[in-house]
Amino acid sequence: MHVAVIDIGSPKNNNIGWALVGDKADCGTNLDECVKVLAQVLKTEPLALGFEAPMFVPMRNEPFSLTSARCGETGEGVSRPFSASAGASVLVTSTVVVPYVLRCLRKTVPDVTATLDWNGWPNEPRQSSRMLLFEAFVTNQDKARQHFEDARLAAKELYTKLRGNKKIESSVTVDKCFSILGAMMLRTGWSKDISVLSQPCLVVRPNTE
Repeated sequence: MHVAVIDIGSPKNNNIGWALVGDKADCGTNLDECVKVLAQVLKTEPLALGFEAPMFVPMRNEPFSLTSARCGETGEGVSRPFSASAGASVLVTSTVVVPYVLRCLRKTVPDVTATLDWNGWPNEPRQSSRMLLFEAFVTNQDKARQHFEDARLAAKELYTKLRGNKKIESSVTVDKCFSILGAMMLRTGWSKDISVLSQPCLVVRPNTE
């Protein structure tokens, strides 16, 4: 089992980074190289793949709360709601970067299945999907850190928890959501079940204090 995270940014502007944690640890800034490495892992073992960008947004009934932070995004020194400038910017970038990654992987490892359901993954018999997709949420970002270092922080956080075989709780939650990641799965052929549009994914927030 491996965990990988892609810190979303523009490949053209060289502000993107990725990291893989596990027996075959690796990192870099080239997106195509990242896809090659992930595909090699998926050919033989499970992979949890995270994207550092908002991957689902809340569905609310009150107009004044529509853009309010998701539960877990603020408090304890954290103030980065999904709708703030940084979150909104990376969300837009993710709508082209994430589908690109998913399309490339789908072409390279067509027999692999993917899921958003992290409960029991990948050990429970009912959870047979080889790839778990999730959201990485790195707070208190240090400008001195490289993008792949932020990605590694989140990847290590989930890898440690999965290795511990303990119940994993999402750092960010909502009552009802529109899953951007689910829509990307549908568009790139990773799912045919429209219920993924209302399924929040796991959010992993490492301690960066």
